[in-house]
Amino acid sequence: MESEIKTRGFAIDVSRDKLTVVKAELVTTQEKRGVEVNEVREFKYDNEGIEELIKFLGEYKEGIMEATGPYFFYLHERLTEKGFKVTVINPLHLKEVFGKKTDKLDAQRLAKAFILGAVKGSYIPTGEIRELRELTRYRESLMRKITQVKNEIRKFLEMAGYKIEPFDKRGMALLEKLSRGGLSEEEKSELKEKLGRSLNDAEKLALKQLVELLKSLEAMVKEVEDMIVSKIPQPVVELSKIPGVGLISAATIYAEFGDVSRFSSSKAARAYAGFAPRTKQSGESESHSGMIRGNKYLRRAFFLVARVARKSERFKEYYDRLVSKWKSAIKATCALGGKLACICYHVIKDGVYKGVQ
Repeated sequence: MESEIKTRGFAIDVSRDKLTVVKAELVTTQEKRGVEVNEVREFKYDNEGIEELIKFLGEYKEGIMEATGPYFFYLHERLTEKGFKVTVINPLHLKEVFGKKTDKLDAQRLAKAFILGAVKGSYIPTGEIRELRELTRYRESLMRKITQVKNEIRKFLEMAGYKIEPFDKRGMALLEKLSRGGLSEEEKSELKEKLGRSLNDAEKLALKQLVELLKSLEAMVKEVEDMIVSKIPQPVVELSKIPGVGLISAATIYAEFGDVSRFSSSKAARAYAGFAPRTKQSGESESHSGMIRGNKYLRRAFFLVARVARKSERFKEYYDRLVSKWKSAIKATCALGGKLACICYHVIKDGVYKGVQ
């Protein structure tokens, strides 16, 4: 749904160090209706610059800015605190409206699009949802780093011919011994078929540092998870009652869905999670190719949850039926992920888990 036409508004082009601000008004004559740019100014992106920007805006209380990396968050917060109503637009939507561009959309065009109601705003979470989203996304970034470190460790072991499982309790102990100098004669005899050549000094140093980094990252994840658990609201508790949905996954789902009243239905919520088929229609024929791009954090969360849920009594029959139909475990898991997205939408909307229908 497109936004309403405004009589005036502002637009801010946000970059790391600079803010370009436009004030514009709707001008209507007998011949035509258009947008007239009144004033354009640039400000430094610091506290002093923001104060000057606020004075410059004056009575222009509604406007728009592009979601440029992490840079727009602080400015959005400051303007909202001062009573401004700021629409944040996803850069992908700008491409839909104006087509692909090699140069950055300037603030004047953005102001005109805002006043004429040609752009839709993005959802910006606040309060507990925003904090929970920051925590769960930070945890996700740490988990990606852990995966990278583990892959590096595996690479060093493979290069030296080792076939041990390095990340269970005993494997970590073996890694530390290898990085410090070597294994005992008893361990060498027991693991003879899984051991490779002796590690050189460079490999020992790399393994030592990688093991230390892995332990540090795992401790950081534990600390973040403890904080997530300490801040969990009731809807997350209800979500965690769904088969396959753990407490951390439930927190991620709740934080990424945010205010579910913005979705018209469970199908819209499923599409936002990235589990709605992309439909192409030509005349009377219809085809499906891939999935609509959705929220990547939700998509990953539901895929991982579905991998657990497909083994549960509640969902096993449904999952097995899809595998038999499509001959694809991945497709069936994605379908189950979509079903779980619909269920979670209703749990958040109703405030209670009523069981799987």
